[in-house]
Amino acid sequence: MKLLSAKINWLEDELKCLSYLEERQPHLVTHFKQNFKKGRQTILHKLAASLLRENANSLYSDSVQIKKIGSVYVTSLLKVYKQWEPFLHQLQNVELKEGISYRMKSFGEYMILFPIKSELAFQRVTLEGDIVWISRESHHSIQTASELMNLLGLSEEGKELVRELDNGTANQTLSYAAESHWKEKLREDSHLSPYHSTFQYIQNMKKVEPAWSSLAFFEQMSVEGHHLHPGSKTKMGMSPQEVATYSPEFRQMYKICFVAIRKEWIEFTESEPNVIEKTFEDIIPRYHEFMEENGLAPELFQLIPIHEWQFHHALYSLYENEIEKGIIVPIDSISVECHATSSFRTVMPITQSNRFVKLAVNSQMTSTVRSISTQTALNSTVFSALVGEVLSNEAELSTFLPLDEIAGYSFISDDNEQRRNLTVVVRENRQDELNEDEVMITGNSLYATSPFSEDTILAELLTEYCANRNLSMGRGARFFFKDYLSVTLPGYLTLLTKYGVALEGHLQNSIPVFKKGKPVRFYFRDWGGARIYKRRLEERGMYPKFYPESITLTENKEEMYSKAHYTIFQNHLGEIIRLLVEASEVYEGEFWTLVKEACEDIFSSLSHEVPENVIEDRQFLYHKKVNHKALTKMRLRPSAGYLYADVENPLGKEAGLH
Repeated sequence: MKLLSAKINWLEDELKCLSYLEERQPHLVTHFKQNFKKGRQTILHKLAASLLRENANSLYSDSVQIKKIGSVYVTSLLKVYKQWEPFLHQLQNVELKEGISYRMKSFGEYMILFPIKSELAFQRVTLEGDIVWISRESHHSIQTASELMNLLGLSEEGKELVRELDNGTANQTLSYAAESHWKEKLREDSHLSPYHSTFQYIQNMKKVEPAWSSLAFFEQMSVEGHHLHPGSKTKMGMSPQEVATYSPEFRQMYKICFVAIRKEWIEFTESEPNVIEKTFEDIIPRYHEFMEENGLAPELFQLIPIHEWQFHHALYSLYENEIEKGIIVPIDSISVECHATSSFRTVMPITQSNRFVKLAVNSQMTSTVRSISTQTALNSTVFSALVGEVLSNEAELSTFLPLDEIAGYSFISDDNEQRRNLTVVVRENRQDELNEDEVMITGNSLYATSPFSEDTILAELLTEYCANRNLSMGRGARFFFKDYLSVTLPGYLTLLTKYGVALEGHLQNSIPVFKKGKPVRFYFRDWGGARIYKRRLEERGMYPKFYPESITLTENKEEMYSKAHYTIFQNHLGEIIRLLVEASEVYEGEFWTLVKEACEDIFSSLSHEVPENVIEDRQFLYHKKVNHKALTKMRLRPSAGYLYADVENPLGKEAGLH
């Protein structure tokens, strides 16, 4: 490989990406080099924000706050100790910005300075600018997440995490390179009639191509992935070419492959017969031909879709004996094209616009290997039926709608890895229900940057909302958020308080629908991470038969609370509020006041039916402190299970909402 740059100290994973691009996609090489600092800083900032939020090794609590006001430095130090003097002297050589609140932590021979743009609820910090290493004699900007890990003394404990962060850093830059080229091309294509917003572009595309999917467009805007997780772009075990082929932001079409499995080796559940055959009806004649040509009776086998990466990288190694015995029959000659979605392993078949198909992928993304458990697959229709029954009893939740899982399939084996890696869930896609001028937006694209305005998608929605109602951005943000809460919170809280159902309500599982900027409807999806408090559900006379030993059903009320609070309030509403604060400059506390008012309205309406549950949920939701999922600590100590950090609760009675 030729020398790429004598000046840049490239990470090994970055060099792999550059080598791939030079060989296969040379038009992206310049974009990669132009974006490598941005890619590094994105992952570095996510790591730093996560460590500060979780107060790992007392990083937040032992840090000193510093602000620059004019030519004066203001610090939270009550007394300047002698050992600090040379560091503070060196600090004068660092270009501090006004309007940024810095946090500085001592590590003996050096200090690290974190530039904090904002601190929001649940101790969520947003960083802006360089994180700086400062010694007595000099200073320099920290370049990568793995360098920060080393300086914090975490690289030995977190060897695996360091490798994951380097991998994610390179993949983040690869994503930015693809996005940069895509934006360039979009602007070239629309130079005769430039678009001022994403929604102008969508309206035009629908006119030009009526079958064009705006949902697919938004599913593929997840350039930065999970907004809180420092491993948001980690894809261990995948080459740069595979990352670029299968990740949604590269907007590639690729193949769903297929295997036939003898029926006695498959556990399955279907809400109607032959879901796989109906979803992939175009290939069924060819499937029958293939089976007959190979002397196999198709009625003795179940056709199962499998992710293309899984087909080539996991199938033959994990199921060598089963393939040899004819229990599993790989079908090389049949495939269906698909789009990736924001969840990577969930795909949209090109030939079937009313289906999502969730497929196992035996590769680590963020901190989890993306195979699928048997219980997730076989509880799919049971949970869908349960949600349907609940919503049929709750007429006022007419705008809170599920994307039902209509089938699940899992390979039968005593080997857990084998069970998890030939597993499928088929889910509804209800984009055909959209009315004119309505647009479905995958929740985690709301913080994506528009290719036209360079604002976030949510900021564009707010601008459209305000323009249609002749409102200022500040006033409009409050009304917009009330409308958003009206289509989300009654559903989430009614299911929780009345039925004990805690949906995994983070943004990736959320698809709000907007009309002229206004939230009008809300779709929720993915039952795999939900938790149901058994006592509450049974008090409503409901006894669903979940797969044996399913973690979905719990006797522990705290598991229900933990799932709901982290995903719905911290991850989901917390991010919507952050985006609204940035777009409107309205004080964050005003939005949390609106959340609390909405909660109170819902609790009041439920108190005559489930008064004890309302008392319990009020006590939990309004507690002064709550647990925040410690994503990075969990990665540092993977055997420790779920770990949490105590943070101030913006809904707490003493949290100071005004």
